[in-house]
Amino acid sequence: MMIFLLVTLNLNIVSGQGNYSSNHSSGIVIVKVGVINEQISKDWKNAIESRMTPKELDSMSSLKRPLTNEENSWIKLIKSKTNRWNLFRDSLATPFSRPRVTDTVCVLLGAFGVDDAFTYKYNTVCFDLTALQRVYGNSYLPENQDKIDRIFAHEFTHLLHKDWVSRNKFLLKTFKDSVLWECLYEGIGMYRSLPKKWLPQNGVLPEISKNALDELCPIFVDRLTTIESSGGLSEADKNRIRANLSRGTVSKKWGAFTVAMWLALEANGDDRKLTYWINGNVNSIIILARKYLTGSNKEKFEKIFPSDVKH
Repeated sequence: MMIFLLVTLNLNIVSGQGNYSSNHSSGIVIVKVGVINEQISKDWKNAIESRMTPKELDSMSSLKRPLTNEENSWIKLIKSKTNRWNLFRDSLATPFSRPRVTDTVCVLLGAFGVDDAFTYKYNTVCFDLTALQRVYGNSYLPENQDKIDRIFAHEFTHLLHKDWVSRNKFLLKTFKDSVLWECLYEGIGMYRSLPKKWLPQNGVLPEISKNALDELCPIFVDRLTTIESSGGLSEADKNRIRANLSRGTVSKKWGAFTVAMWLALEANGDDRKLTYWINGNVNSIIILARKYLTGSNKEKFEKIFPSDVKH
């Protein structure tokens, strides 16, 4: 089993989401640099093709420059992490029933792009060295030692989730399905990548997370009730709904952050409890919302999503 990670990552701690010191005896994590002779390689071009327009891809393919010292420093950091990351794989897989991610995981490291980390197909984690440096600064900063570990955990979780989709032959049929899916897919990923300060202790959320949820839950309710109650949505409507679902600063991701907090409360230190929610798929978001929303948010949500209605 092979997974390529194209980026600079460091996995010391994935705070509060379980013990990652498991023993994966047969697997390995290898690093492949996706910049050759000062240009992006064919592997990197394949990995980013679906994420760019043809014009953007041509422009990046023609770009030629050596990697900077800072970008090379990210490569060094990521290469130092592979043995450690391999030890986390079994634990990260806990919520996913009998995953089949290949034993060889590839970390592909590219450059010149915008997105710092993403996955490619079923066995590759990609990191963009240029984006890592721009977003997080120098690799040797103390906070980046843990941060890169959490990013790897986030992206490897996406590989596990994509494998779950393949095994369960799950298909998205509606726009609502796609939004609920992104809430769950990015929510479990964000659960893996959040710093400890955001996560519950002994089943209680810290004030910083409570304050963020106070701002995000009304948006969460507005977006989902709009989808459910609307007779038809324009492309502009859909774009508005998707805005900041899983992009932006941590406390602005109305879908990913909200669901990440609910999953953290459900796990309460035992990730085996998350299997139920992964297997519930898009329905899990509705059930979690009914459970954790409060006050007027709960009333508004349950008016549109009554508990006796199956979704």
